[in-house]
Amino acid sequence: MTVPQILTGVALQNFRQHRSLTVSFPSQSTVIIGQNATGKTTVLEAVMMASSGNSFRATKIEEMVFFDAELGRCKVKVLHDGEPDEIEVIVTRGMVQGKHTQRRLYSVNGAKKRKKDAVGKFFTVLFRPEDMRLIEGSPSRRRSFLDTPLANLHYEYAVSHKTYEQTLKRRNKLLQQVRDGEQPKTTLQYWNMNLVKHGKVLQKYRRDFLATFAAVEFPVPFSIKYEVSVISEERVVEYLPREIAAGHTLIGPHKDDISFFIQDGKRSLNVATFGSRGQQRLTVLWLKYCELQYVQAVSGQQPVLLLDDIMSELDDDSQHIVLETLKKYQSVVTSTDEHVVDTIKELLTDKHVSVYMF
Repeated sequence: MTVPQILTGVALQNFRQHRSLTVSFPSQSTVIIGQNATGKTTVLEAVMMASSGNSFRATKIEEMVFFDAELGRCKVKVLHDGEPDEIEVIVTRGMVQGKHTQRRLYSVNGAKKRKKDAVGKFFTVLFRPEDMRLIEGSPSRRRSFLDTPLANLHYEYAVSHKTYEQTLKRRNKLLQQVRDGEQPKTTLQYWNMNLVKHGKVLQKYRRDFLATFAAVEFPVPFSIKYEVSVISEERVVEYLPREIAAGHTLIGPHKDDISFFIQDGKRSLNVATFGSRGQQRLTVLWLKYCELQYVQAVSGQQPVLLLDDIMSELDDDSQHIVLETLKKYQSVVTSTDEHVVDTIKELLTDKHVSVYMF
């Protein structure tokens, strides 16, 4: 059973370029119109920060703090089955009023919480222009597509992903030192064990996630292949001499990739190699739709769709699929094009659409 969740508002204080901003979400779809660099995407970023604890934009936390402020705040209000919750995330430069402090602080309904206890109160799925590079972009983009929802939904995955990345970095350094005669091979034993332990967790969740795609109904017949770089005790032993020579880890989840195929009669064609631009866009839509279905199935909640200036990237067929999806989910849509408002209003009727001009 899906529990109703409704995003009702967001309030920003000293968050990126917004000294103070409040946006309400009274309708099924809220459209934010404005030129580039007016802070539209910041609203989506704040919502996702409260949802997952992470930014999809910032490489450094201090980037999110208004230029002359010590800290920034984003408060997001949601209704769970009619019950209100307020999730607040505070971001700092590491120093507040002369005292060292954490760079991210969380609270729920005014009570301080650890990140893992504050996030996951509601769920979002983000679709932005950068997603269009999923097909032809680097494997790291496709791994990120897997990692983001899995880490948001499964605490075990989030912990193993963080530990795996730390282990990988340390192990690569040791491999170089062993190669150069600065460390004995025995120093790798602990890190080998850690790599396998957490790598197996990542690949299990990734495999299970991708297996759900086959059951998702979509207008175009797509399929997916998980190109897994299997991690196991035996393979670590097998590859160790080559890894020492190379000075870095050659197998494991950080080498995983995924390929996409479209059915053309009796043939299954690789979309990256043979797909048209339109087919590649449709593939990305299919991936995001599969993610949407997975988030809903695992969380038991209907996620909020965050569409960041995506309509201009889509052809008519792709736009139609997105608009049909908007009928089923609450959404926040940003755009530089005012005509997007008319398009969405035609679909949902005026009473289901709110508009903000930035």
